[in-house]
Amino acid sequence: MLEMMTKTINDMGNFIFIPIIFFVFMKLLRRPWAEAVQSAIKVGIGFIGLSMVVTFMLEKMQPAITGLSAKTGSSLSAVDVGGAATAVMGFGSSYGAIIIPVCIATNIVMLLLRETDCVNVDVFNLHQNASMGAIVYAFSGSFIDGLLTAIIFHMIALIGADLGAKNNNEFYGLPEGVSISHPVANTYLFFAYPFNWVFDHIPGLRNWNATAENIQKKFGILGDSTVMGFVIGVALGLAGFSWSSPYHLIINSAQLGMYLAAVMLLLPKMTSIMMEGLVPISNAVRKLMVKRFPNRDITVGMDTALIVGDPNVIAPAMLLIPVIVILAVILPGNKVMPMGDLSQFVFFIAAMVPVFKGNIIRTWLASAVLFGGGLYIASWMTPATNQVFHAFGAGAKKGVMYSSLNPSANPLTGLFAAISKVGILGYLLVAVLVLLLGYYLKKRERKAESIEAAK
Repeated sequence: MLEMMTKTINDMGNFIFIPIIFFVFMKLLRRPWAEAVQSAIKVGIGFIGLSMVVTFMLEKMQPAITGLSAKTGSSLSAVDVGGAATAVMGFGSSYGAIIIPVCIATNIVMLLLRETDCVNVDVFNLHQNASMGAIVYAFSGSFIDGLLTAIIFHMIALIGADLGAKNNNEFYGLPEGVSISHPVANTYLFFAYPFNWVFDHIPGLRNWNATAENIQKKFGILGDSTVMGFVIGVALGLAGFSWSSPYHLIINSAQLGMYLAAVMLLLPKMTSIMMEGLVPISNAVRKLMVKRFPNRDITVGMDTALIVGDPNVIAPAMLLIPVIVILAVILPGNKVMPMGDLSQFVFFIAAMVPVFKGNIIRTWLASAVLFGGGLYIASWMTPATNQVFHAFGAGAKKGVMYSSLNPSANPLTGLFAAISKVGILGYLLVAVLVLLLGYYLKKRERKAESIEAAK
């Protein structure tokens, strides 16, 4: 029965499954039928729109990326299959059938322990927990190791939702009571703070306030987000397309520039559609939870899809693509050719951007280090990822080695794989440290709120 449910989730995709979940939530919250149906459909339309734009972006960039890889002499042995493929792998794995109830139970326990104020409704992205757990299971041979990996990963995501809530709300203008509980995005959120500290102590770099708004003020039309997309697209085309025919090189590069300019304009539009559908449920959930948990700033945890449309997210994500491709080729010992997840960088880095106050250069540099280093983790995890993908993935072919950036390149994947060498005690120690971190962050947050209220 549970296996059939996870197969159905995979077959429906997020643009059907998530609206159904939202509709059920709305009715449980006793919202009117018309409001529940309209909100659910708008959420589905938003997911479709985002998927179309992101797929369009990768499709148009693919020839240039492939050409860039060829020019640098790539001969990497494992291909990055991308988030959509690993979602199927995650929900189809041994953890797919239990991951949603297990993570809901974890969320409830953390709410009761006051370790988080986030109520996660982003259930589709729990495939990331399932995928990471399945990969660690394949790596260690222990089902318990994989299960503990998935649970602790969710605990970290919930703590990250609280940590980033205020910054995300202020920077992106999210509705009151909405937080971002996307597991992978919140992994990189934690790393943004030490990187930002380092950047603050680098002469010259610390004074670069390279936000999309400041760039536009300084450079006028050249700083416009669509113009930035056009320039990035043309540059990528000139670097990746063949120079054998200058005529076709110029035309193809100009077309790629226009395609990426369109992405810069369309992504925010798709995000705004999704926001229209999410506001009613966020208000309803928050109203109910505030009654159940008085004197708590309860938030509703949602997908990074809500924030990926900001130019300060799109610009560094686009600049990151050629850099990661080049790093994959030149880094000694790397086995993974980034491909399917290149279009997903907007989702991975979005939670970091407010920490850097929208500074495109800081976001780009930190992301390049994190994902460049992540290639080594993905390479280390390639045998395990390949094993899981061949067992549970869709369209796996014999003789092809599969890997991924999400979640195989995630620092926590490497951490949990290393901990599996220690055993259960290692996981228990990490769980305790995560709970202590959550307690410390909540205590600091409440103290700051008290000081602010006293002013």
